[in-house]
Amino acid sequence: AEEGVGVDMSREMLAVARARLQRADLSNCLVRQADMYQLPYPGGMFDIVILHQVLHFAEKPEAAIDEASRVLAPGGRLVVVDFASHDREELREEHAHRRLGFDDTAISTWFRACELAPDDVISLPGKPLTVRIWSARADMETAKQKTHKAAE
Repeated sequence: AEEGVGVDMSREMLAVARARLQRADLSNCLVRQADMYQLPYPGGMFDIVILHQVLHFAEKPEAAIDEASRVLAPGGRLVVVDFASHDREELREEHAHRRLGFDDTAISTWFRACELAPDDVISLPGKPLTVRIWSARADMETAKQKTHKAAE
């Protein structure tokens, strides 16, 4: 990638990210405070959008996926990295998780609702939680239409 942009609502997480970018000498990357439901970018701006370990905090994960798809360039890829469905209720209280992971059907349904074509799912089993990587590609023509509508 020529450039990378990370967004988060938390100033603390942004400070951690900035320090890590500086240590890694990634001067072509930046982070900024932004709302995942209203990204401050024009439609079709990014070749890849990654929602990394964020959807389980989301009140409306489908809306976050929809907004991520809006900023995808034609042919771009959306990647969601998050927990597979689980029953660890204590995470709601201890870590403010709103969702106890996701199943493949939910993510695939949300992708398709955004006119994204889902790819194969990657599973990373862990103890106690399994991480899943879901990805989908924006159709060239649909993404062009979304980009045009967003510009209006």
